Amino acid sequence: MATIEAIVSVVLVLLVGGTAPPDSVVGNRGGEAQRSYYAAVFLNRGHVSGGVVSNIGLFRRSPGDTAWSNIYRRNLFTFGLGLWKSGSTTRQYIAAGNGLHRSVDGRKTWRVLTDWHTEEVLSVALDPVDSAVIYIATPFGVFRSTDDGARWQKKMSGMNSWFVRKVMVDWSDRSALFAGAEDDLYRTTDKGEHWTPLHVGVPGMEAVVQHPADPKHLLVGTSDDGVRVSVDGGKSWKEGKGLPNTAFYAVCVSSDKQTIYAGGYQTGLWKSNDRGFSWSLLWQDSEIEAIYTIFVHPDVPRHLMVGTSGQGIYESRDGGKTWSKFGLNGCHVKQIELYP
Repeated sequence: MATIEAIVSVVLVLLVGGTAPPDSVVGNRGGEAQRSYYAAVFLNRGHVSGGVVSNIGLFRRSPGDTAWSNIYRRNLFTFGLGLWKSGSTTRQYIAAGNGLHRSVDGRKTWRVLTDWHTEEVLSVALDPVDSAVIYIATPFGVFRSTDDGARWQKKMSGMNSWFVRKVMVDWSDRSALFAGAEDDLYRTTDKGEHWTPLHVGVPGMEAVVQHPADPKHLLVGTSDDGVRVSVDGGKSWKEGKGLPNTAFYAVCVSSDKQTIYAGGYQTGLWKSNDRGFSWSLLWQDSEIEAIYTIFVHPDVPRHLMVGTSGQGIYESRDGGKTWSKFGLNGCHVKQIELYP
């Protein structure tokens, strides 16, 4: 268990669309070669190309590589990833269809932390100071462990819906969390003991994002009605103008903390420069049915990636003007991260 005095780096991962605490260090910023790209693959259409021989699970692509390698569980339905780092201690998590998986030895070995009560894990959130405190979102509610995953307790007081897709720790207050459920977005200020609905106004929270420069600035992608924005911590909400009224699975704040991106079902990739209140279409490809996740390089804001439903990963190096395929063709990619 880490102490408060420890130097902590944490990546809080939602299934799609999430933010890390402001200026958090993901690996060693001294060199790109010390970090690799990781992708969570949920499904595969059966025609994976680019040298990948397995269908789903956790994939890695190191700088300079031309193909992705499956490094864990070729048959694992993978929803999302999480990383907790303090000094030389690193813990990687996988939210998956058969539970929460963790590696503490550099991804050499893995262990499932959950039991049949919490079998399907849709997202994971990690306390930025205490590595023993873990939160997970499941179709049966939010669960919390305070003993490093040995035991789990359901934390649903105040919630009206059991099906929770996202859970996220408030980067400005580690006792506060957000949970995106089927009916609303909820917030707790006591580590999940009691939840309060934030009354977004539309159901189906698909993506939940807290702006890395302003903890009161919240964005949610909904299952049927675009993106909603709050700049007062969820007291009031506005509809993102210009977006189609459809599902938005991914919302992402750029590493420049100015631009916001969003994508979903048959939407293409959208861009906002005014905190999410108005949007314009940045890029669309008729081959892409849906965008599940959006990645912005932490050091190079013009370097973008999107994970799609069946078309793998697309990459842009010029802020979205031009795009090329980046591998995993045929895969449904749920999460893309750059980890040490």
